[in-house]
Amino acid sequence: MPAAEMKYEPRFSYTHEMVGHLMQIEGACRLVDVLPLPPAAAFVLKHDAQRRSTRFSTAIEGNTVRLETVAHGIALADRTGRQQLQEVRNYWTALEWLERQTAEGSGISEEFLRRLHRIIIVRGRGRRGEMSDYRTEECPVVDAATGAIDYGPPAPADVPELMAALAAWRGSTAAAQLPGPIRAGILAYRLVTIHPFADGNGRTARALATAELWLSGYRMRGFLSMEEEYFSDLRRYYESLRMGLDADYYLGRNDPDLTPWLSYFVETMSTAAMRVSKRAERLRSAVPRARAPWEELGRREQQVLSRLVLAEPDAGQTLCFTPGDVSVWFGVSARTARQWLRQWQAQGFVLPASGQERVRQWMVAPEHAELVAQAKAAMLNGQ
Repeated sequence: MPAAEMKYEPRFSYTHEMVGHLMQIEGACRLVDVLPLPPAAAFVLKHDAQRRSTRFSTAIEGNTVRLETVAHGIALADRTGRQQLQEVRNYWTALEWLERQTAEGSGISEEFLRRLHRIIIVRGRGRRGEMSDYRTEECPVVDAATGAIDYGPPAPADVPELMAALAAWRGSTAAAQLPGPIRAGILAYRLVTIHPFADGNGRTARALATAELWLSGYRMRGFLSMEEEYFSDLRRYYESLRMGLDADYYLGRNDPDLTPWLSYFVETMSTAAMRVSKRAERLRSAVPRARAPWEELGRREQQVLSRLVLAEPDAGQTLCFTPGDVSVWFGVSARTARQWLRQWQAQGFVLPASGQERVRQWMVAPEHAELVAQAKAAMLNGQ
């Protein structure tokens, strides 16, 4: 069947529990969006959520890098270190990319998904293509302990049509009428079920859910992380994905009733959202909410600050970085990195770290350096 004729129409029913969890999510999101927080506290919550998403989404796939080591893995500016550190670094970079894409209002298309996967799965040095190709071979999911096939995905020849149909559904009126969390759950389930890539499908599906939630207004100022909830009970996570269906895609997983999975997804999101709202309540300020100075910065500038929190072992050290660091952080040429630094200098975001004619190191302006130091100190103190 040509891709243009194939349609994806997910099936599910709302339950009383699902509606209740959706209401809890709405309440927590609205509270966090308006809650007054000290600038450093808000920055730490956002930074910590990204760190936990990175740690636990990769841990679900067997990555053993500890939460405390995530910062070290990401702080390695070049592509060095063992494969597990590379996976951590990739996922952090993917979340940064998603943050910029969603801030620009990018739609979720096949190109979007192939670009996202390429960032998540890249390994080693050298140039990489901008988009991943769909798999061309059978790719069964095998139980490492028993050797049994846990899941037999659709045939490679069917993948392009299935992905085109999923992207078309996401852009449909029917999808737009659904609550954001329901839409995010459907997209994540369908992508991991199609299994369009040879590797990295689980991480891509979880990142896709994050992207959909952000685009749908459920960003919670960047404080929300669901991956830790999945990891806390992996057995339930996988059982919810399986829904008791046959391991063969063509024997029921091609058109399942998604109610059990969506019930689990919104319950998990509700748990994570309520946890965030309670933590934010404990840190709330007596001063009415106003946009913190760092929130006025562009997404890339905010991400530079976050990188500096990771890279600096002590809160009091000078926060210096090079054009080469910027080039690696954002995957751009050295020339582009230097152009950005000149623009940031004109905007007052960065300053040369020395008086040399050719600047080799830069530092953020004092008010931003103070924020990074405060955020680092708060993290070291476990706030």
